[in-house]
Amino acid sequence: MKNNRFGQAKVLNTPELDLVIKYLKSRNQKVVAATLRNTGARVGEVVQLKWRDIGKEQILFPASITKRKLASREIFISESFHKYLMDWSRYWTIYKGRKPLPEDFLFYGRKEGTHQTTRSFMDALDKATERAKISGVSSHSFRRTQLTQLHRKQVPLNVIKSISGHQSLNTLSLYLQVDDDEKRKARALFA
Repeated sequence: MKNNRFGQAKVLNTPELDLVIKYLKSRNQKVVAATLRNTGARVGEVVQLKWRDIGKEQILFPASITKRKLASREIFISESFHKYLMDWSRYWTIYKGRKPLPEDFLFYGRKEGTHQTTRSFMDALDKATERAKISGVSSHSFRRTQLTQLHRKQVPLNVIKSISGHQSLNTLSLYLQVDDDEKRKARALFA
């Protein structure tokens, strides 16, 4: 469990994810959380997304915003999540008084031309999880949850690695939670 930046972020179930997002105060923060939930990306990558990075079927995470800036990656998104982002663009337009330009950040900051900071999102997340009475949560909980869910649904590890942007399967394996039920199922497969 994560405590004061030590340990691993908690893997959440669907009702916990819903509750955490519900307790975030601003729409900007809720859409950041939904993007984390639907991509399994890092919060530092998500807050730097620009409108030009959003496609109908995928989100492009340019190398310039990824960890270590080694390679760009595309994460495919559902039609319903794309619609959710287009709804966000209408709200963005109302809030900013103009339509977003391709070079505008999806998640605006307090000053014109800036994006929401990871720190402001994490502070809001801490307050939301406190209200939800869920401990051990950090922004990385979204990432660990999604990667673990893919693994539990038997998505091949090389596909998960491609989505997560990890350089090695060893590093990816640190993100995947294994519970006792899964160990019991594995035990039943022994010859």
